Amino acid sequence: MDRLTRLGPLQSAGLLFLLGLSTAMAQPPLWFLPVLWIAYPIALYLILARPGWRGAWLLVWAFWWGQITGGMYWLAWIVGVDLATYWWVTPFAVLGLPGFLALVQSPLWLVVWWLDRRWRLGPLAALFLFAGSAMLAEGVRGWIFTGLPWGPLGTVWGFHPVTLQLSAWIGVFGLTALTTLSAGAPMLVLHEGRWARALVLSFAPLFLLVGFGMWRLDAVQDAAAAPTGTVVRLVQPGTNSLIRLPEAERRQRVVDLIALSFPPSHETAAETGAESDGASTTQAATLAIWSESSIQFFIDFFPEELEWLTAQLPRGAQIIAGGLGASPPNGPNEPQPTNTAYFITDAGIQQRHDKAHLVPFGEYLPWFVSWVPIPAFSAGSFWQGEGLSTWQIDGLPTVAPLICYEMIFPGSVVRRDGPRPAWMVNISNDGWYGDTSGPRQHFIFARFRAVEEGLPMVRVGGTGISGLIDAAGRVQAKIPYGSAKVVDVDLPRALPITAFGQYSRLIFWTLALGLMLTGFALGWIMRRN
Repeated sequence: MDRLTRLGPLQSAGLLFLLGLSTAMAQPPLWFLPVLWIAYPIALYLILARPGWRGAWLLVWAFWWGQITGGMYWLAWIVGVDLATYWWVTPFAVLGLPGFLALVQSPLWLVVWWLDRRWRLGPLAALFLFAGSAMLAEGVRGWIFTGLPWGPLGTVWGFHPVTLQLSAWIGVFGLTALTTLSAGAPMLVLHEGRWARALVLSFAPLFLLVGFGMWRLDAVQDAAAAPTGTVVRLVQPGTNSLIRLPEAERRQRVVDLIALSFPPSHETAAETGAESDGASTTQAATLAIWSESSIQFFIDFFPEELEWLTAQLPRGAQIIAGGLGASPPNGPNEPQPTNTAYFITDAGIQQRHDKAHLVPFGEYLPWFVSWVPIPAFSAGSFWQGEGLSTWQIDGLPTVAPLICYEMIFPGSVVRRDGPRPAWMVNISNDGWYGDTSGPRQHFIFARFRAVEEGLPMVRVGGTGISGLIDAAGRVQAKIPYGSAKVVDVDLPRALPITAFGQYSRLIFWTLALGLMLTGFALGWIMRRN
């Protein structure tokens, strides 16, 4: 290790970038977790060993740059949707955006380095400070500049319902802190040869994660699986809605979706391509759910379009569908397009939710780059919705609609005022990601939100991955990426509101600051001794 500490700044930064990049193997869908217990100890050891603040900051930034780049490599596929026009954007998307996000996160770990240098806290204290500040850093990334909390470290535990359960109390950011503590603990061996401390701190968080998970899952799994009797139909056409269809084809897509959703009564589920699994049901579906961008014409702005759509629906049909909307007029300006989720019956639009968390560069151009001459992007800017919605619909359990990446924000997927929803629905268009890790990661994020809130999650994407996740995080039904299938599921019941669902901000700050105060206390004790 001494040889590594003598590397020059750029060589060290390159090594830290590769170590960060390697941690992406622990993310879905690979789940190769052992890499964390290699990358984190070496990275933390080299950061603490760096003599100057500029070199230390460079290493911190490089490590997180590599980690975020590895988790978001699918950004290249977004540019590839129109590669002939945006080929030049590829390096900025694949490396530039992760580099900027790492820049947002890096100051907190640099502060840990400075505190260790200033007060000689020692590696044990620094480890707790690194864990607490990693949690804070991911929280900051999920908030600043509208936020992009994609792929927090804690999602590496999304592979099994048991390891998901602790997020009902501390959220995915809390799991980030515990993972940093556990994976970084071997640093104590590199610094001091403290095998006993390293083993205890590596295994204690894992025992907590698994032990609590087994206890809670056993306690809630029966209640979480109990059916409500409300049958919904998940409609995954297997088509990509990214590129706007020619006007002549837009209505045909809706006709095709209606045919999938409401086949003639004599046809069976198998004849319509429906999957059969543990969550399927022979009851008639109450509601059909379509993905984001399914309706590519303005049904709320042009009455004739809505009239045509409702005329195609069978009597009594109900759908939740994503489509274009028009914002309320803003003074003399023309209405702007919205990314909207609708609840529609044969009588018309009954509810709507306008997407409030818009995707930077994809759905709007941030102010700090608004001068960049990319007219196709800027012309596609959407109007920002007012916030989260809760739909109270006659004959259906109360639902919280979420569009695409509105679902990735821990603690911010359900309105806290008014009635608590009985389930969440996330409609998405994951064709952006191609057949990469992106759709798999997105589905795992949905599992975390279900456990954090204690609410079942229904997810429907045009190309997938669609499915039903119960409030304990178990996948009750799933349609693979790229498949064209229909699945009927009986909505399971909600669990009582979780600790995280009720006190997410308090828990976030208490845990993060608690770990950091523990680090300070350990440093003070070590100095006295």
